[in-house]
Amino acid sequence: MRILISLVFLLITTSSFAVTFDGKFVQGAFILGKTEPGFEVFIDKKKVKVTSDGLFVFGLGRDRKYDVVITLIKDGEKQKIVKKVQKRKYNIQRIDGLEETKVTPPEEVYERIKRENKWIGEARAIDSNLTYFTKKFIVPVENAIITGVYGSQRI
Repeated sequence: MRILISLVFLLITTSSFAVTFDGKFVQGAFILGKTEPGFEVFIDKKKVKVTSDGLFVFGLGRDRKYDVVITLIKDGEKQKIVKKVQKRKYNIQRIDGLEETKVTPPEEVYERIKRENKWIGEARAIDSNLTYFTKKFIVPVENAIITGVYGSQRI
């Protein structure tokens, strides 16, 4: 009886943070998480935004080699969750026999490439409160031909 009471007391006093994930923990994945409102969430050691209703989102690099450490903090209590990231087999398309001008851009294009890479960096640095990530992605046009999948390589 004493053991049962101790076990019940332990279960009552041990806090557990509720969190769910939508998405597979595989290289190149998009993960949508949900926890209770008021939590701080860190992916690895980077703090991510959490909506007022507890939603957060993060992506896994296409060549990520290590597990994801998710840390939840509320009222000074901390819980760490470690998720193993599965390796993804990507489709690699090889195109041989192309003209050199199709493979290596001419010198006059490098300035444009640098400028556009800067714009890409600026776009990726935007930190907004928009919650479009909570909606499912849709194909922008009907009968679209998908020529590449995120993370695939064309050599």
